Amino acid sequence: MEPSELGELHAARRKKLFQMNSVGQLFLKTPKVSGFEAMEEDQKDAYLREQALMLAEADEDKFAKKEWKEVCHGLRTNEKEGLTSQEAELRLQQYGYNELPKEPPRSCWLLFLDQLNDLLVIMLIVAAIVAAALSQVAASVAIIVIVTANAILGVQQEMSAASALEELAAGEGVKVKVIRDSKEQEVDSKLIVPGDIVLLKLGEKIPADMRIIESADLTVKEMNLTGESRPVKKNSVKMPDHAIKKEQETSPALSPVSPEAVNKLMDEERKRKEEKKEKALILTNFLYSSCDVLTGKCKAVVVKSGVNTYVGRIFELITKARQDKEGGEKSPLKDKLETLGKKLGFASLAISIVVFVVGVSTDPCRGCDPDSDQPAWLQMLLVSVSLTVAAVPESLPVCVTLTLALGMSHMAKKKALVRRLLSVETLGSADVICTDKTGTLTAGVMTAITFISGFQTYKITGSGHELEGFMVPEKVDTNDVEACAKAHEVEKKSGQVDMVWASYAMCCNAKYYFEDTESKKGIEKKIVFEGDPTEQALIVAANKLGIKKENFNEEFPRFHENPFNSSRKMMSVIVKRGETDRKWYQNKPYVAIVKGASEQVLRKCSHLVDGKGAVVPMTQEHMAKLQEGIDNFASRSLRVLAVAYKAYDQEPDKKPDSIEKELTLIGYSGLIDPVRPGVKNAIATATGAGIRTVMITGDYAKTAKAIALSIDIIRPGMNDSKTVIECDSIVRPKSKRILEIADLIENKQGSEELKTELKALEEQMDNITANALVFSRAKPEDKLIIVKSFQRQNHVCAMTGDGVNDGPALQRADIGVAMGNGTEVAKGASDMVLTDNNYVNIVEAVEEGRIIYNNITKFVFYLLSTNVAEVFTILFASIIGLPSPLLPTQILWLNLTTDGFPAVALAMEKGEPNIMREGPRTRQEPVIEKVMLTGVFIQTFFLTATCLITYIVGLIWNNGSWDGLSESDSDKRAKGFEVAQTMTIYHIVFAELLRAYGSRSMRESIFTIGVFSNKYMQYSVGASVAATLFIGMTPLVQNVFKMRYLDGREWGLVLGLALIPITVDEITKVFYRYLDFGKRPLVNTLPPESDPAREPLSEVAIHV
Repeated sequence: MEPSELGELHAARRKKLFQMNSVGQLFLKTPKVSGFEAMEEDQKDAYLREQALMLAEADEDKFAKKEWKEVCHGLRTNEKEGLTSQEAELRLQQYGYNELPKEPPRSCWLLFLDQLNDLLVIMLIVAAIVAAALSQVAASVAIIVIVTANAILGVQQEMSAASALEELAAGEGVKVKVIRDSKEQEVDSKLIVPGDIVLLKLGEKIPADMRIIESADLTVKEMNLTGESRPVKKNSVKMPDHAIKKEQETSPALSPVSPEAVNKLMDEERKRKEEKKEKALILTNFLYSSCDVLTGKCKAVVVKSGVNTYVGRIFELITKARQDKEGGEKSPLKDKLETLGKKLGFASLAISIVVFVVGVSTDPCRGCDPDSDQPAWLQMLLVSVSLTVAAVPESLPVCVTLTLALGMSHMAKKKALVRRLLSVETLGSADVICTDKTGTLTAGVMTAITFISGFQTYKITGSGHELEGFMVPEKVDTNDVEACAKAHEVEKKSGQVDMVWASYAMCCNAKYYFEDTESKKGIEKKIVFEGDPTEQALIVAANKLGIKKENFNEEFPRFHENPFNSSRKMMSVIVKRGETDRKWYQNKPYVAIVKGASEQVLRKCSHLVDGKGAVVPMTQEHMAKLQEGIDNFASRSLRVLAVAYKAYDQEPDKKPDSIEKELTLIGYSGLIDPVRPGVKNAIATATGAGIRTVMITGDYAKTAKAIALSIDIIRPGMNDSKTVIECDSIVRPKSKRILEIADLIENKQGSEELKTELKALEEQMDNITANALVFSRAKPEDKLIIVKSFQRQNHVCAMTGDGVNDGPALQRADIGVAMGNGTEVAKGASDMVLTDNNYVNIVEAVEEGRIIYNNITKFVFYLLSTNVAEVFTILFASIIGLPSPLLPTQILWLNLTTDGFPAVALAMEKGEPNIMREGPRTRQEPVIEKVMLTGVFIQTFFLTATCLITYIVGLIWNNGSWDGLSESDSDKRAKGFEVAQTMTIYHIVFAELLRAYGSRSMRESIFTIGVFSNKYMQYSVGASVAATLFIGMTPLVQNVFKMRYLDGREWGLVLGLALIPITVDEITKVFYRYLDFGKRPLVNTLPPESDPAREPLSEVAIHV
């Protein structure tokens, strides 16, 4: 379209808008603006933008209370013709794309600066600046290179995670059928604009907020918004004012984002919400973006798109909250490393000042080189800088970043995408996992697993949407494939089971088909299901007998349907006998097939099909036996659906009251959302690791308890009143009041009485969560209260969620875990995304987090003991009047090679066998706990002692005295000092490299874990030795580092003393193991009132 044409069209559109009354005037009673034509162009554009803004801010009920024709008129569209392509293009410019606002990608520079926002890194930068100021250019450049490499690695990993999440979101684009230019066409969902006429059918996702124009048997799943899994019936009927008002007063508030859930809401948003109560999603003629069409079809007009939708408004607020969280909160590791950095910084500064003052205040200068041309104060200043460089482990930030990055990569391979590096470690601290049931603990797909017909019970093999499987009598062992296949064929030939499942299939509207999808292997067939999840399970079961619904369209064509409703709890269809040889349904020409809740259908039955296929009258004995089977299914948390029929000689009355009575029962089936493979073992692993798994579900308490028992979240004999909590009667009344008071306090309207009441309510809530293992009848807004209660009790809490209203809880949790198939709102609020929605991956991620933390403590122990030993070597040498045993460049080299390379190898360590058999660490537990502190003390003592011995012996052998000053020839004396320093460097290198092997476990012997089991340690040690020999034996480089060749006697001393620290370390570990010193206790995660036997956790895990 030419620009001139576009301008003319825009001008014509504005004129028409003014003449026909604007959308704002229609819905919001905006005063009519006079003199539109006299306005300047920029004034006209401003006026139109104002009208668009008013439309965006209009409440949903404004549209619900209008007839759909009025809505279309106000939106300047036509239900038959739709928008023109030109008009749609203009509206797209005005309203923007129909997609949730994406957080602009952070530039590499901002991410880079984030990596530098760390106390240890800042200390290194300061040390580099000081070194440069003192002409130690090599040391300064080396430090800057290390810091830069560390930052680049962190940026690369976070950008990789962001890219993976973008790829996940990119696969979610969908096409939508709209009416434009008077014809149906498909467009990308992001191109939808207000005024578009959209056509939807079962299985499709609603792309925007819409007012229904017409519908047929339309039900929608609004679980993403409300947490309720029940289908919601929709139609196009205008809603009267009193109906909306009544629903607002009696329905529980949805409260998608309470003011307390986010730290700072926009002032205008707060004012708007203070004027009226939050509405529940009760508009029966309104469709909300991100929900799904379960059954039926409809035509609807788009009234809001993109950020202006109900979901979009929530998303913006949660995004702000998440940004506040990321800016204000730190992970346990970051806190501990910053504490460590502060201690190291102050300690090194204090020691440096002491050494400097002692040196310059004595005559002759203690620690100065008598042959140096530099003044004493400058020499001592350089020594002090050396101490600072020695104290700060330059490779620690690199190793931490590398370890976290490796963990991030490992988790990605296990289908867990972590958004931020530090979130990886936080997972390892988790001691509570609050998890959804459906789709996380269970497969999220209903499955028919058993049925009864003719008083014979059958089992059905296969899970989820597996189209292959067997239907066999209960006595057949389903693990015996050959026996199952034979029994399956026998049942098929009898025809009895065929009639059961053909009847189910003909009474279902769900369907499936195959579509081609691209993958790494090429084009593959992917099965796609549409319709009600329960009906999907029924048609899958029927397919295992080779029964396909579409094959019966000719044999028994359907010509009428009475849809399911909540009062009848059943649906019925009428079919007419066509071209078929089947003698089913008493061979009559018309048949009504009824499917529904077992109790309701059974009540309507007067006959049943017995085990021989004959129709017999229903007796009291039959009824009791059938009810016994139904009760048995229900006790196993199965959803029980019965199927029955009524045969007619002529076309029957189609009304439900007429055909849904005096039925003949064919059979009933038991369906369940099966537990995911591996979940039970994963829960046992979590329990053994001191992690409490808390199930949060919308199911009733009885069903929730049965599922929890089946996977050992709870155990028989527990006090149900303490462990299974019904949210609607116990949690929600308290949570609602908590939010109200918190809101008042946040707005500075809370009195002391309210604060006291809030504290009391929170204590009551904490008493509930202290023992709870299952929350039933839960809504998304309950999760926020639950997670805050756990955090008040100092728990590190992981929370799962997939819906829009899960956002506040996800962003509040220590680790928010969103599902891969969840909403963008949930993903945006989370710290981690599970691409396959599996609880097992959460536990694996926790284990990875523990491995990461353990590896970090290993190289912190290694680096600290070596660096502190270097500091004390220089300190004591200065105190007793010796020149520094190590020069600044030599110290930096040691920190790069003997410290850095092995520390990186320690970051590659696999988890120790018992890592998930110990209790979780607390937030208060420091990085340097008592085992590490003891080890650092012991190793520092022996390493410092052997370093000083090596240095002093070297001076005695080369200069004739312990202080090296006996040699009168200044050149020989200088050479003697360099030889002694070279011996000290070599000793430190070999002692530390040997210690690196011992640092692979804080408690286990190197021979137990395997000397060569970490191949990266061999690589790092080999590289460190080679690099050190290179600088010590290559003439040109040797002069830069002031190194000298050693003779055999000197090498013998260096290597002999290097064995002492590792030997002492192994002896120390023997005492650790013998005394159980510092061993983290196994923790029983079951609360005291929840655990009937108080069994040791090891025994609990064995039982599982």
